[in-house]
Amino acid sequence: MQASQQKADKPLSLEAPGDLLSGLLGVSAAGTLAVPAGSVRALTVEYGEWCVAAPLSGRLRLSWADRAWALEERQAAVIHGAEALSLLAAEACELGVLILRGTTADAVLECCRREGGLFFENGGLAVERMLRQLSARQPHEVPAKEASEHAYRLLMALYGSASAGPENGKKVPLVVEAALGILHREFAFLDSIAELAERLEVSQEYLTRSFCRYIGITPGKYLTQVRIENAKLLLRQGRHSVQFVSDACGFSNSNYFARVFRSSTGMNPRDYARREGSLPQPRQAQEDALYVL
Repeated sequence: MQASQQKADKPLSLEAPGDLLSGLLGVSAAGTLAVPAGSVRALTVEYGEWCVAAPLSGRLRLSWADRAWALEERQAAVIHGAEALSLLAAEACELGVLILRGTTADAVLECCRREGGLFFENGGLAVERMLRQLSARQPHEVPAKEASEHAYRLLMALYGSASAGPENGKKVPLVVEAALGILHREFAFLDSIAELAERLEVSQEYLTRSFCRYIGITPGKYLTQVRIENAKLLLRQGRHSVQFVSDACGFSNSNYFARVFRSSTGMNPRDYARREGSLPQPRQAQEDALYVL
């Protein structure tokens, strides 16, 4: 299952909702996402979709736009597309993920947003229940109508229980908000955190201290893991060489990239590409293939 490449590590098999249910209340994807302790994972919510995320075990921090929320078991958050969402696990975490779309989801969740927010103190219980109900159908495909019925019950469980968010829904400081924006937009071009601090007109020590307080890790480690997550996306496409991926994601050279990638994933980039996608053919092999009739 993919949302910009990946929505969940253990996707459930869902029947495509079709035009009617997609327009009213469709479940585009459902499953779980493993986030190892201290690691950053990327999750993209497509335009017009709602991502309902809840830790089934462990704790993690969500950061997107100008928000950073710490989520624990039983809690849930809803993000509206198109948002680039980063997940940072304080400890090994399994995240339940549901992707909803349609006018019913729009109406209910927009009402939640107006009346309180899109954080739900006990919403994780409803997410876990829906995932368990969908899992009961496996290995068979879950009918779209049945998935939609479960989604409606989930929305009703969330409705009326929204709040501004953990930590009183406070925005992260402007300097951290700006740093997150630059790290996500320009991860391939930043030379160092010192450069980032200079652009933000603060000291590197102040930036690091503020970033750690609200995000949980140093900006340097965050930058590395954003690069690794984007490298995974490129490798899964199967169209790029390891050297290209290394350069495109801002690593100084492919050997260093391979070491960092292995440290983060336990696999070298080529093995990852073979397992998750397919490596591009060597240029000569591609050229030879053009002449096979």
